[in-house]
Amino acid sequence: MFLVKTQRNLENVAAARIEEETGAETEPRPFGYLGLVIVTGHVTKEELERIQEVERAIPVEAECRADPKEIAETAAELAKTKISEDETFAVRTIRRGEHDFTSVDVNVEAGDAVREVTGASVDLDDPDKIVWVEIIRDRAYLAVLHGEEEWKKLPPGKPEADPLLAKVELAQIPYLGDPRAAYSMGERIGRAVQGFELKSYIVTPYEPVNAVELLHFLRGLRDGVKSRMEVQRESYGRKFRRTELLVYDLYQLVRMKRDAPIVGTDPKGKPYTKVREELGETLREADEVVVLAGSRVGLPRGVLRTCDFVVDLCPGVTFATEHVVPSVVTALVDSYLEVEGEEDREE
Repeated sequence: MFLVKTQRNLENVAAARIEEETGAETEPRPFGYLGLVIVTGHVTKEELERIQEVERAIPVEAECRADPKEIAETAAELAKTKISEDETFAVRTIRRGEHDFTSVDVNVEAGDAVREVTGASVDLDDPDKIVWVEIIRDRAYLAVLHGEEEWKKLPPGKPEADPLLAKVELAQIPYLGDPRAAYSMGERIGRAVQGFELKSYIVTPYEPVNAVELLHFLRGLRDGVKSRMEVQRESYGRKFRRTELLVYDLYQLVRMKRDAPIVGTDPKGKPYTKVREELGETLREADEVVVLAGSRVGLPRGVLRTCDFVVDLCPGVTFATEHVVPSVVTALVDSYLEVEGEEDREE
């Protein structure tokens, strides 16, 4: 028996493909639960994972009632022959249905039981083995998987961009005009800067601007940040950093930040490929980095002359305003991680 995970609303498609390719019997959406197909019959994990609609195929190695004590006993019995004393493990539980216990309750009780019978140590971040528990209403299905089968956004050894993002202050000329357009643009930019969790986003007019248009842009910026924070609060398993929103005159900002490296983005600058390595070295060594960008209008020439780098990210292409933040930040991360990777390889 296998529990197959699919993208939501592709359960019937995946079930049909499994039946066609393997001849196994399927039950898509058991009890109406999306993203799940129960597969029974003579079939292997390799056969199932050759089907593109299959996200994961979990072999069911034991089954019991959905009760924390029974799950713990079953997990311990299963682990005796699957986990050795010199290995590390973790328990992961996914629960579907109404119960008087939580997934954490199962993890704790089953983890204690497995540790007692195997002598293995618990490692929640990078375990050698995973005791996987899938609960569907009143039944629990268990398997012991290799740790590498659990895909992680940030496994050990994978370089991190956050040390750079935490010191980037991105300054941009505000997008003004029709109030609805200004609000919409601000909202999109707000989601982007909060998505990267930049140190700050600075709105930098350099001449008198219409107060009402600026107000709508700032409202959109605030709402975009709040919208993205709600997603981060619900889906992230870690604390996230809120991007500070500031307003400051562009010329005064450049004067105030003259001790920090300042990166200007402009079609008149050098191609990114020509400055990538030098830029990466600067980003790695700096305590803070100021990045300047235009919107409907480009950066003033006098400001560009004061920049340590003036970079053309994509020669021949002028970015739409809402694309500036992801384009600029992605380029900075690329150059930063390239230098970090070189250092790791040398070590």
